[in-house]
Parts: sequence; C-alpha cells; structure tokens
Amino acid sequence: MKSMRHFKFALLIISLLFLSLFVMGCGNEAENDKVEGKTYTATVQGYEGDVTVHVTVGEDGAINAINVDAPDETVEIGGAAAKKIAKAIIAEQSLAVDTVSGATITSNAVISATEAALKEAGVDTEALKKK
Repeated sequence: MKSMRHFKFALLIISLLFLSLFVMGCGNEAENDKVEGKTYTATVQGYEGDVTVHVTVGEDGAINAINVDAPDETVEIGGAAAKKIAKAIIAEQSLAVDTVSGATITSNAVISATEAALKEAGVDTEALKKK
C-alpha cells in the first residue's frame, strides 16, 4: 500500500517536471522573436514581381534578422528559396551565399535587396561579399 502511494507521488513529481520543462521551452521561443537593432528596407525585382527585405542590423553591424516579402514569387520555389537565402545570409553573416538551384533570380533578388538595405545602414557590403 505504501509503495503504491510512493509510486503515485513519484509519478506526480515527474509529470510536474515535464510540464514545467514544456512551459519553459515555449517561453524561450517568444524571447527569440525579439531582435535587437534598427531595421532597413529595400526592394528589387524578382522573377515574378517585387522582392522586399526588412533587414535588422545590430549596433555592431551584425545582420540580426531578415524578413522577406515576395508575394508574387511561387510559394514552393521562389518563396522557399527566399527564406533559405535569408537564413544563410544571417548564419554566415555574408552576402556570398549560394543561390538556390531553380530559383536563381529570386535568390539573387534577396541578396541584392539585402545588400541595398545594408548599404542604407552604413554597413561595408564589399567586405560581406568576400566571406
């Protein structure tokens, strides 16, 4: 009888532990959405229409975020490529990223628009092309 109570108590503690870890994990996602820096915007022609980027640049010149708006690009090809290129630019802190095969025009549009926004921010884009 006592062992059954201990088992239920242990099960309750383990359940509460997992619940608290789940809640803490969800809280971290919200914190990651907060990006420090100033945002600059630029638009260039993509494959089917305008590609606009909103680039958030930190005080140290780091590229903290890139949000791409490419409503006229095909969602599965150009839209997917735009997101992939933006992530690569941020990860590598470089404009010298590989384009996506089959979506070269959209890829280059994201890179060019990001470069224009970074120039507006006063970032040395020539250095970012060499990385």
